[in-house]
Amino acid sequence: MSFNGLQPASGPFFLAPGNSMRINVWNGDPGNDEGAWWIMAHPLDEGFDTELALSDHSKILSHEIGCIEVNGAARACPGSGPYFRYGVTVTNWGASGVHFNVQGGGNT
Repeated sequence: MSFNGLQPASGPFFLAPGNSMRINVWNGDPGNDEGAWWIMAHPLDEGFDTELALSDHSKILSHEIGCIEVNGAARACPGSGPYFRYGVTVTNWGASGVHFNVQGGGNT
């Protein structure tokens, strides 16, 4: 499976020069095992003279512990998992701030 133009509902990501951010992506709820997945930062048109570097690629295995409902009689609700997330750190090596989204997918 591949993805292109992935960004928050509020609009594309933004990085000022020299800054970094961690981005996690997943497919399905709570997160399917997609095998080997890569993630790339895609600078948008106004991001001239910039370079987005990627590092710290990771595959995250996690689970939800669950909860106790207290609205009425207390009862345990099950957690979910295991589930997978894929992460990457994006750093702006360029001279100007840039909006970007992410694209990527599995190795085929």
